[in-house]
Amino acid sequence: MMKPPKKAETIKHDLEGLLTSMIERGIADDQNFPVLRFASNNVWEVTFAGAEHVSIAMGNIDYETLYKELSEKRSYTAKLIDGGLLQLMYRFEGERLLQNRLAYYPSPELRPFQEEPESYLYDELFLDIVSRRIVPFPLRFDFDETAARDVVHPMSHLTLGDVKGCRIPVSAPLTPRWFVDFVLRNFYLTDRYDFVSKLPNHRMYFDSTITVNERRLIHIVIPTI
Repeated sequence: MMKPPKKAETIKHDLEGLLTSMIERGIADDQNFPVLRFASNNVWEVTFAGAEHVSIAMGNIDYETLYKELSEKRSYTAKLIDGGLLQLMYRFEGERLLQNRLAYYPSPELRPFQEEPESYLYDELFLDIVSRRIVPFPLRFDFDETAARDVVHPMSHLTLGDVKGCRIPVSAPLTPRWFVDFVLRNFYLTDRYDFVSKLPNHRMYFDSTITVNERRLIHIVIPTI
């Protein structure tokens, strides 16, 4: 079997370090560490146990059912303290990124008090985060070189709420570090708890993939330095 691409190995190591950091700081409640899998020819995938169930999200089912299915099947890279699920998957052909799927599925409801009385009464970290939760709002950063169509289907894009047809242009694919930073900074940072500043340093960046026409639209810029 041929040697895995360096970029795929870097992504795997990046993810391992991020998961370790989240576990140490108490923000990750459960996790599936990444695996590097040979797919075919020169194609390699950075994925996780349970990734075969991510297609559930493509079905026409309500969000609570979707979340329950993904959670029960442990179809996630990490499950956060309030039940939020992170899915990070990458697919490479040699050193070229073909696809990625970086999804965040917040829990549709708080954990019942009967199941976690000590957490509600004594765990300040748990309370500080879940007390701010209002409406579950899934989001997903996708990259797909083969399906790209200028403006209509940006190569790298953000989908909000799993809304079909929502593809906000993104300047470049996200590394695991940028995606975890985005989720923790915007949904878990509080006055007392900072899970971002001590995350492992960036190990790599992806080149820009946004087109000239997509730059003329409202879009998201991924830092490259």
